Amino acid sequence: MIRQFLITLFVLTVHLYGSSQRLGIPEKPNPPRLFNNLSKEFPDFVSSEQTQILESKLLNFEKETSNEITVVIVDDLKGYEPWDFATEIGHQWKVGKEKEDNGIVFLIKPTGDAGQRKVFIGVGRGLEGAIPDLTANRIVENEVIPNFKNGDFYQGIDQGITVLMQLAKGEINKKDYAKKGDDIGIFGVLFILFIIFIIVFSIIKGKGRGGGGGGLGRTLGSAAFFSSAFSGGSSSGGGGFGGFGGGSFGGGGSGGSW
Repeated sequence: MIRQFLITLFVLTVHLYGSSQRLGIPEKPNPPRLFNNLSKEFPDFVSSEQTQILESKLLNFEKETSNEITVVIVDDLKGYEPWDFATEIGHQWKVGKEKEDNGIVFLIKPTGDAGQRKVFIGVGRGLEGAIPDLTANRIVENEVIPNFKNGDFYQGIDQGITVLMQLAKGEINKKDYAKKGDDIGIFGVLFILFIIFIIVFSIIKGKGRGGGGGGLGRTLGSAAFFSSAFSGGSSSGGGGFGGFGGGSFGGGGSGGSW
């Protein structure tokens, strides 16, 4: 009876271990680190000196607040969506503190062609109030991707984690930050005034010729073209994690591509 029980337990253990391995999620570093470049194609995604700076910044933040931000750079998502991969890392690495679920997985996949390189910020349940999905999306779109597109990977990571830290500590307002990028600014105002001027000019000119419909139609078409040229898109998704013993997550986070 005992022998049969031990055999069953062994088979079950092997099965569970094999299932875990099939997930393709990288093993938790030993000793654990907050900045983890696991990429073989981009081992120098950031320099050694920059890695030390980021690691120190993340560690100081953890000591000050108990919140964990883990940066993970990988070559392959193993068929997962970015949010799902980040969630699995959170689960298997147990990112965050027990009962607080105050972990964040900052996932980066720098491989692939344009549009296939991914970033996802997975937010643990305990931090979803401070960093909701829309705010996480703004961080990706405002701080991370523009720098990554310019090849400044260190700056993108640093600016991203800086805003995450400020939000987690309540130093900046999540609603105000979420609106960042919605403001059209002085350039936007001038652009709108320019479009209005063109439309009015076209109407006046059309009336002078005895027919303004064609001129106005062409002008509105041009305005729509220019407007679309200045617009941009973003992507977001569900995904979060429990942290270092917490195990609970609420699906928070957002990501994008470059």
